[in-house]
Amino acid sequence: MNPALLLGGFSVLSLLILFQLYRHPETALLLFSLPSPEALACNLRCLGITPFLQVLGETGKALLLVFMSLSFLYALFRTVSRILRTAAFVDRAERNAVRIRDIPRFPFLDNVTVFEDRLPLAFTGGFLKPRVFLSTRLAEILDDKELRAVVLHESHHQRSKDPLKGLAVSFISDFLFFLPISSFLKRIFHLTSELTADAYSVSSQVDPMDLVSSLLKVQKLKGPAASWFFDPTRERANHLLGQPARISLPLKRSFLTLVLLAITALVALVPVKKSVSSLFIDHDKTCALRSGQR
Repeated sequence: MNPALLLGGFSVLSLLILFQLYRHPETALLLFSLPSPEALACNLRCLGITPFLQVLGETGKALLLVFMSLSFLYALFRTVSRILRTAAFVDRAERNAVRIRDIPRFPFLDNVTVFEDRLPLAFTGGFLKPRVFLSTRLAEILDDKELRAVVLHESHHQRSKDPLKGLAVSFISDFLFFLPISSFLKRIFHLTSELTADAYSVSSQVDPMDLVSSLLKVQKLKGPAASWFFDPTRERANHLLGQPARISLPLKRSFLTLVLLAITALVALVPVKKSVSSLFIDHDKTCALRSGQR
């Protein structure tokens, strides 16, 4: 199961639904022209249930259009915020960068930006041209083998452009926040990405215990969650120690997701019949029975 592909498939389906909704934006006007309860009763009595169901479907289409538009704007806002926060963090790291010769000499740090910070940090920053960043505090608490394992791990993120992939997955997850399985797939993508980078580090002749040791050292110092390399600690440590990662798809969430998608698609595909909806909405103005009562 590839969580990124599943999220991508859900997002494509949702965008198609949004496109279908935008083909008939005039349905949103129904929200401002629905008849009063008294007129609604008259319409049902005179015209029957079919026109009512048509208007009900088009009203649902209008509400869905508003909801998904707001959802898209919400995801866009969150993505821009992430980009700005990352840019600010990378800029601060670059401004506090130290010369390699100012710290113990490690050949594998030649392509790494080491910056002054009291926290043990390691991350890959940047989206189009990602780079590896390490803090001086991390270089102090890890030995050369542990530090090399961390650098190799981050270099895999760099080559795979994982920050950009993570940004895209986060955008999709925010856009589809109403799907019960969305946040789960985002978390699984992050975990899979970290386990893959760990596997690359181990395949480069790194002792798995060096990675585990680096994780535990930082955990003892109660390092912040911002140190992306060291999250999630428990799952990665167990996997490095030979315990396979247990990733099970939540059946209830999956079922609810499919139900929500089916309902959403059904509402989006309601055919627009302006003549029927107009007849229903305007019926009370021309109804002979109501005119006689007046």
